[in-house]
Amino acid sequence: MPKSQPLFAPRETFNLILKWSIIPTFDLVIAYGDQGVVLVKRKIAPYNNQWALPGLRMYKNESIDDTLKRIAIQELGLKISTTNKKFLGQFSAKFKTEHNRQDLSTGYLIKIVADQTIVLNSTHFSTSKIISAAAQIPSNTGAMYRFYLETYFNFG
Repeated sequence: MPKSQPLFAPRETFNLILKWSIIPTFDLVIAYGDQGVVLVKRKIAPYNNQWALPGLRMYKNESIDDTLKRIAIQELGLKISTTNKKFLGQFSAKFKTEHNRQDLSTGYLIKIVADQTIVLNSTHFSTSKIISAAAQIPSNTGAMYRFYLETYFNFG
């Protein structure tokens, strides 16, 4: 049986979804070899101009693994394997932007060999950096991203 293509709502429809529904999103703590984890600085709402983790919403017809792989490719240009992904937790976030949007985020750790070049999605991010300890988490890091980073550094 052929695999179904992911489906996503046009912006006008998505605005209505934001008004009435909670959005399932996924965020990645990418352990980049032994260098640390990848942080990105967002250019878009929510968390505009704050440090974040790569993440996007899940589309209809996608599996969790498909979503995680799409996030890594679309946001960082990285090919990942989800075979050894590690669940870090969930976080419910409410925003004052986009119709008082509410996301239910699920965070996963993905370890990769640092042999791929990170290519940022320039529409979503202005810069990136790698951190290797909880003490290096910037103060202007979004709450849900801080939650996943602290979980990783304290228990990962």
